[in-house]
Amino acid sequence: MRHLGLELLGIIKRVSPALIEICLSMAVLCPSFEVAANALRGFGIKMNQNLLQNLTQRFSNLAMSVRTDCFAEEAWQKPGIKILICVDGGRFRERRAKRGKRKNGQKRQGFHSDWVEPRLLTISQFDDNGKKIKSISPIIDGSCGSMNDFFELLKQHLLQININETAEIVFSADGGKGIWPRIDKLIIDLGLNNAKRILDYTHAKQNISVVTEIISEALKLSKKKTKKMNCQIKDLLWNGNICEIDSLVREKLIGKRKAPKAALKKLDDYFGDHSKFQYKTFRNNGLPTGSGTVESAIRRVINLRIKGAGMFWKRENAEKIIFLRSLVLTGKLRNACRKALNIVRNMFNNNIVEDLPMAA
Repeated sequence: MRHLGLELLGIIKRVSPALIEICLSMAVLCPSFEVAANALRGFGIKMNQNLLQNLTQRFSNLAMSVRTDCFAEEAWQKPGIKILICVDGGRFRERRAKRGKRKNGQKRQGFHSDWVEPRLLTISQFDDNGKKIKSISPIIDGSCGSMNDFFELLKQHLLQININETAEIVFSADGGKGIWPRIDKLIIDLGLNNAKRILDYTHAKQNISVVTEIISEALKLSKKKTKKMNCQIKDLLWNGNICEIDSLVREKLIGKRKAPKAALKKLDDYFGDHSKFQYKTFRNNGLPTGSGTVESAIRRVINLRIKGAGMFWKRENAEKIIFLRSLVLTGKLRNACRKALNIVRNMFNNNIVEDLPMAA
């Protein structure tokens, strides 16, 4: 039996949008589904762990079918906005079933628990001083698939933004393998000819410290002299003078054998593209110099929910939690509920009921 009045209010198959919002928020904000179910009972909502997990799975399947639309806001369509796009990776333990026949006397087959690197993206707006505009909620999303899958997801998010009329577009990341060639390809594919590429300053300092350590160990410098040289090299880094750092290494390590090769190799491998290290110029032009937004997002979205001790995930389930937690933390869950509700109405009208969220 159908109740058209309830359907107009968004209540379909005994599930209201408000119930979904509360249940999903608890499911992704609490450390586990069990804890979330207990917390819901405190609000008078009788929801066991399995039912809550089932509801979360079904809703995420619906919402992910209109994934980028869930993050859509008018603030991203205005001309002249300045956007910062950051990417980075986190970690979680994957639950992967073991193959083969179960051994005699073994109750369970067991599973592999290798570390997996989910990748996260953040798209935020910044002001004329290069500072994040906190009043505009960022876009946060992630993928547990391949690097190519992740950059395709990033591309789809950027296509939802009025990127052709942006005042500034900045890509920022660390020196992770495979990131920057894909960023360059994305810039070409989307025709973002004026996009800036900035390697995160904190990661640059950490990596330039390796060069300083090589010089210090080779010359057996005191702590005072090492500190002085470290300040000198970091000043050169801030000014984007990678060539002068190269010359300094050659000058300091003249006559040494292995040390110059190791230091120069580090400079070539990590600091080869000098255009990404012009931090003083970036700052003077009102551009951000780091990817702190995605570093913070990794902690809030991934580490505090799916990286807990004793937690093991299937990749597809981990990605769903990352997606839903991103919606909740950026305040876009209600928008996602509206999008999913429209899908549910269409399915219900077409008598497709097997995938609808259901309550007990």
